[in-house]
Amino acid sequence: SKEGKPGSSLVSTDVRFDSPGKQMSNYLVGPFTVTKPTSPEDLKLIQYVFDSSLIESETIVHCKNYYLSRRELYSLRPETWLDDNVLSTISDAMTLVKRKMEDSVNWYLPIVFAENADDPSKCISFAKKHRIKENYMSDLLCCEKAFVPVFDKERSHFFPFVLQLKRQVVEIWDSIAASSQSDWVDRRLRNLLVSLDALFKDDIHQNYQNVWSFTDFRVERPSNVPQQPNGYDCGVYVIKFMLAPEEVTSPDFLFDSDNERLEVVLRLLASDVNSCRNNLASKAEAYYEQRFGNHREFLARNENMKDVNHQYERKYSDNLWEFNI
Repeated sequence: SKEGKPGSSLVSTDVRFDSPGKQMSNYLVGPFTVTKPTSPEDLKLIQYVFDSSLIESETIVHCKNYYLSRRELYSLRPETWLDDNVLSTISDAMTLVKRKMEDSVNWYLPIVFAENADDPSKCISFAKKHRIKENYMSDLLCCEKAFVPVFDKERSHFFPFVLQLKRQVVEIWDSIAASSQSDWVDRRLRNLLVSLDALFKDDIHQNYQNVWSFTDFRVERPSNVPQQPNGYDCGVYVIKFMLAPEEVTSPDFLFDSDNERLEVVLRLLASDVNSCRNNLASKAEAYYEQRFGNHREFLARNENMKDVNHQYERKYSDNLWEFNI
């Protein structure tokens, strides 16, 4: 439905014309209208986790330091403002996944780190208490990029600082760049860099003899950062920036809100760092059987499904944050 509540059918299709003579099919997957069909297993998961009649407090995604309830996951529905806990859970999951890879060189910080950067002493105290350095950062010499999600209270807007450590540059990747040059942004960035200098004081002294500093980083605002066309997708843009920085900065990048939101949900649900994954699949299967009965019978009853009644195999790499359907 328009409000993002799932209806009675699992998937349906309609047809639209993007340009004269060019026909494309849309597929309804739970609350999402997307341009690609989805596997039966994923359809069941989506229908289960977005059913508003089920318990909102049920934990759907659980990583190491953060978890998401069904209520928080609802914020990934179309045209919905993102819950900031989704951003922190993404950072948590990406850190866990990347640390399993030998060539892990990037940091993905939870949004609460930048939220505490209004006061450097407060930020340092918070970072030590919650072991931010141990949980989200690696060796200073090895890091190439650090993604730091930020919530700008003045604009009610999410965006990331992207620290390029090898180049000693900090970039502001703002999907509403026209309003990013504000005193609030400048202050928050300055305090964040001061906090990082204090947090890595010993490392900087040991490796750089104190001639290297985060506060010396040059600030840049790249012109190739894609711009959002609405007022509700800034959090989804931040996630996309962290997941696929090279893709989003390419000239031919196109952002489709429903496609991106559905992809984020499926990545979270299916990742092997989600300790709820196996139990969730079992619950979704039981839920579907109770509500819809046999999937093949349902497809046979629904004439609109003729074009999508095929076999789809999800092919995951070892990193479950990279998949194709």
